[in-house]
Amino acid sequence: MFLAAIAFPWVASAQTGNASGGGGHCGAKGSCKVTIDVARGASCTVESSIDVRPDSVEMGRGERRTVVWKLTAPGYEFCPANGDGIQFKDVGQDFQFYDPRATDDDDGDDDASAPARCRKSFRWKNKNEAHTWGKRYAYVIRFTGPNGAVCVKDPWVRNG
Repeated sequence: MFLAAIAFPWVASAQTGNASGGGGHCGAKGSCKVTIDVARGASCTVESSIDVRPDSVEMGRGERRTVVWKLTAPGYEFCPANGDGIQFKDVGQDFQFYDPRATDDDDGDDDASAPARCRKSFRWKNKNEAHTWGKRYAYVIRFTGPNGAVCVKDPWVRNG
């Protein structure tokens, strides 16, 4: 599988954020947004047709964050019944990531719909603890495309 060079360095500086605010690519509520798009007219079964942006997310130091991956192309969804979502390859991942869930809320909050319903976004909450800064986490993005196509992308995440 193609390994996309996607890093989420949770690094802070005066320009990227602090414990009281967002930080880098994260909003004031602590949600860090990643968009997933599929090239128009291309098949999502070809990994190079899937674009993940930004390819580097600065988390800022100090607070927990929520990483929200959102599908932007029409006809693509995260369907829990199909096994879709963001799956970390190392099950332990230092206990930094928790509470995975498909959601339609832009900040990754829970929504009121049935748990098995397909949604446009998927989130993981992240503790963002200092002892893991600089660590990388391999993960797989899996979602459902038009006519039930299985779409997969294989990037990675880096703390600190």
